[in-house]
Amino acid sequence: MKNVLIPLILISVIFSVITSCKKEKEDEKISDEITIDSLVTDFYTVRAYDTACITVYATGADLEYAWEADHGYITGAGTTIKYAAGECCVGTNTVKCTVSNTTGSVSDTIKINVFSYFDPK
Repeated sequence: MKNVLIPLILISVIFSVITSCKKEKEDEKISDEITIDSLVTDFYTVRAYDTACITVYATGADLEYAWEADHGYITGAGTTIKYAAGECCVGTNTVKCTVSNTTGSVSDTIKINVFSYFDPK
């Protein structure tokens, strides 16, 4: 009887330890909290009148996107836009993306260097 009792007790203890350490699986749902994971472009340097595609990667529920630039212009909407600038905007320009929902908003910026169309680079 002792030979059977000791392994049963040992198995019971091991089982108790394993099951007590197991975490309950939490509901997996999208959080309302907004985070911008990254803001990227295909070109960080462009010639005047050329375009750069800029994409924001963000997480959260029911997201809305707003874009603005200190110089140049933006076409498109949503997570990806096109940015271009003319000769008057040569230099380093900032594009800002604001991501929002009912809980608030967060913003991030990216710098695009515009050089002259006539520059032989």
